[in-house]
Amino acid sequence: MNARTRTVMTLVSVMLILGLFALEQSTSAQSPNSNCKKLKGTSVQVFDPVTGIVSGTVTNAVILHGTLEDVINSDAGFVFTPDPNVVTFLSDLTITTVNGQLKASPLTAFNFVTGFWSELGNINSNASTGRFAGATGVIFFSGKTIGNIDTGPFEAQIIGEICFANEQ
Repeated sequence: MNARTRTVMTLVSVMLILGLFALEQSTSAQSPNSNCKKLKGTSVQVFDPVTGIVSGTVTNAVILHGTLEDVINSDAGFVFTPDPNVVTFLSDLTITTVNGQLKASPLTAFNFVTGFWSELGNINSNASTGRFAGATGVIFFSGKTIGNIDTGPFEAQIIGEICFANEQ
């Protein structure tokens, strides 16, 4: 394993551990008057290899019901993991709802053989708009390919937690 692969794998591991730790800590520390809400939903997405954009819908998600756009950050590059079938990459996620846009910059791990993938991102409080402006938290996607391995569709379960700056 080369140094770059070790570095990326360490970063992925740390992000996942910190994300899960943050989610557990905020869950256990919630009070009845908390401005934090659980995120839960589903999405179906497709990938356009020409634009590098994953797009789709978010459903069964109450506050996140809307459309999804995940722009792959090709400038950051793609990094293979110790498993040669798994690649990691960064993207810029936007979920657009009637109440504003939720934005995050997640890390994705995708297995090109099995079609399974996961994505973890911290909510960007400065870039999110409307009800999501100033919000913090974490969003996780756990998905699988239900179509073509290169373009999808891809379906996912969404979980996480959002803490609103100003609960409305």
